[in-house]
Amino acid sequence: MTNELISPLSGLRRLIETDQVGPNENTFLDGKDPVWSPHNKIINVTPGPAWGSELVDQFSSTQTRGMRGPDVARFFTTVRAEYAKMVGMQEGGRALFFTGSGTTGTEAAAGSCRFPSEADSDTPAVITMEIGAFSTAMGNCVENLGRNVVRLKSELGEDLAYDKCREVLEKDTEHKVQLVMAPLNETGTGVTTDPKKIRALLDELKHPALVVIDGISAIGSMPANMTEMGIDMLMGCSQKGIMGTPGIGMLSLSPKAVEKAYEADKALADAGIKKGQHYLHLTKMIDAMDSMGLHIETPGNYAQFAVALDTLAIEGIDRVCERHKDCSEVYRAAVLAAGFELVAKEEHLRSNAVTAVKSPEGFGVKKITEVLNIMFSKHGVEAAAIPGEPNLGWRLCATGGIQPQHAMAASIAFLMACEEAGIPVDVEKGIAAATKTYREVVKYHRPLPGVDAYGR
Repeated sequence: MTNELISPLSGLRRLIETDQVGPNENTFLDGKDPVWSPHNKIINVTPGPAWGSELVDQFSSTQTRGMRGPDVARFFTTVRAEYAKMVGMQEGGRALFFTGSGTTGTEAAAGSCRFPSEADSDTPAVITMEIGAFSTAMGNCVENLGRNVVRLKSELGEDLAYDKCREVLEKDTEHKVQLVMAPLNETGTGVTTDPKKIRALLDELKHPALVVIDGISAIGSMPANMTEMGIDMLMGCSQKGIMGTPGIGMLSLSPKAVEKAYEADKALADAGIKKGQHYLHLTKMIDAMDSMGLHIETPGNYAQFAVALDTLAIEGIDRVCERHKDCSEVYRAAVLAAGFELVAKEEHLRSNAVTAVKSPEGFGVKKITEVLNIMFSKHGVEAAAIPGEPNLGWRLCATGGIQPQHAMAASIAFLMACEEAGIPVDVEKGIAAATKTYREVVKYHRPLPGVDAYGR
């Protein structure tokens, strides 16, 4: 007697074999004679959730430790301390984890250091430096919290507006500006900045404002060291360079930031003004983590985060950053040789986490989307468009566990998809340039003891 069900897939198999499956759910595939592909693993070159490490998948639990169980506080505290070391947090600072994404860390930072005088004045209290969709979202966050904010915008592909920032700070003789906020890596446009320039400007002017940096797509992808860069608050997330799933928004504070957060909250309390924050309240979270080692509310998946930190440490953070650079060099070689332009206008601004590619004139959102559909449905590669600018182009990213061979495959997929979509491109030159770079950067892989190539 034949067993009709040999695996959980048997039912689906029978439907396919007897032609009982309906038409393509994805209408893009209509007329393209697609084949069934049960073996296809998508190469994810979107900015996040990033393609993670097989080790993270294999060795982390799907459920975090119970919030109140034995030794949980010590485990949580140890994980945060390990993360603090990775980002070079200053001694005496605090690494806070909020349940959510990078946006929770951003909002917690943006709502902090509010003094009573801000309520009675239009004097700027926060400066945001915006160079793309995500730093613009940071500015929106500050504005929506009711802060007095000066928003300094640059053209897409350009650096931060340091000169404009200087002008605002020089006029702030009473030091009402508390926060200067900027991205280390603008995820939307593939532009990397230098926070040390903001730190140097504040030091030169002897201004006490805090340097607050969005490191969401930078941490675990490129150097992001608070001590070396003079950063007072650094925002991050678990699902990009850290290679975890979404669920944790990190906010690391220098001792100066901790002191100013408490000073501001005390001033508000003395003035009888409610802060207007509950969960995303810095000093409440510091108090909870200092006294109990725990969260105010339910924590994210620390177990997975811990495995991700060990994965990064095993590879070595310098090698992690080098690997992201290697992958981005493959992307850049491919697209530039094929005739495309990058969004980043100067070479020193080019990101090693996000390569943003401009679509040629006359090829807007319809063709951009078609290229992404071809990449996904034919080549098994998932890339992304440029947020907030539907006619601008694409993003090929190196966040997370991407290796040069994945970047090579994604580059080929991108060029071939552009050609199929009718976009003018020199596929042969692009592939040749990418191949040359790939040969230069690819490394031999040494498997971990007791772990095979698939992380088992």
